This record gives sequence, C-alpha cells and structure tokens, in this order.
Amino acid sequence: MNTVKLLDSVVELHTALETAPDVDHELLERARDLDSQMHQMIKSNELKAEESITSQLIELEAKFAADHPVLEKLTREVIDRLSHMGI
Repeated sequence: MNTVKLLDSVVELHTALETAPDVDHELLERARDLDSQMHQMIKSNELKAEESITSQLIELEAKFAADHPVLEKLTREVIDRLSHMGI
C-alpha cells in the first residue's frame, strides 16, 4: 500500500467533512487536526512510526456512526488503508 492511496482517502474524507451538514464544531476541529497530522506524517515519511493516528480515527468513526454514515464510511476507508500499511 502506498501513501498516495492513503492521501487520496484522507483528502476525500477532508472534503466530505467540510461539506457535511450538521457536523459538531468540536468534532470537525478534531478531524481537521487529525487530517493535518496525517498530511505532516505522510510528507515527513514518519507515518509508520505513528500508531495513535489509527486509534484517533477509530474514535472519529464511532462518533460519525449515528449521524454521518458517509463520513463513517470514509473514515473506515482511511483506517483500512492504514491497516494495509501495517499501522
């Protein structure tokens, strides 16, 4: 699994977050921060050393489950891509 596919998934999730109606402001800020962290790690090639990113994504996925099924699905795709990378 290469980082290009992961980055594509992250960008897709970010775009969906920014356009989704009724996303809690605090949750949106957490997602933006996580997005920023992932981009930084991908650029610096340190993604494999960072396992907490997956647990943060799992938390976001759980919060999206009830009210934002599309965001939940996109978050799951990012988690799956990280898993395929061994993270």
